[in-house]
Amino acid sequence: MRYIALIAGLALIVFAAGCTAPSAPQTAMPTPAATVTAVQATAPAVSIAVGSARLASVGGTETVPIVLASAPDGISGYNITVALGDPSIAEITAVAFPDWAVMKSSSALPAGRVAIQAVDISQQVPAGATNVTLANLTVKGLTAGTTTITVTPDRVLGVQNRGGDLYAVRVTPGAITVGS
Repeated sequence: MRYIALIAGLALIVFAAGCTAPSAPQTAMPTPAATVTAVQATAPAVSIAVGSARLASVGGTETVPIVLASAPDGISGYNITVALGDPSIAEITAVAFPDWAVMKSSSALPAGRVAIQAVDISQQVPAGATNVTLANLTVKGLTAGTTTITVTPDRVLGVQNRGGDLYAVRVTPGAITVGS
């Protein structure tokens, strides 16, 4: 069921991204407030490691991987946010997805924070897979210094196994150092 919700959510994001201007409401009826309920993780705990990089100078770029250490029950998809601790030091300029990731999307770039999501419709990530790349980020140095890179799984969609159950995710942050 959550797999369907992930696909529907991705389709809605893709559709919304293609809209050029919001339409005016047809009636004066108030819009009901949306309620989001966090879903408890029901699959085993897994770890995501964010790579680290050193950029020799301001303006330089480097690729930083986001890797799921293991997928005991495979992957149906994920929805995560990647954020730089200090976006004045570096910015995320691109997101590259692995071949297994379809119906993939990322929020606008360049940015200090990016929401990324993808679905493994053809089940290319098998149960028991290890070192599964979720995405590779291109990061550009803006000023000398060091900043962290963290990943936060979405509270409702997160990282899901093939059955649509949420993995409990532990994250090991990375870091970007610009200059000496």
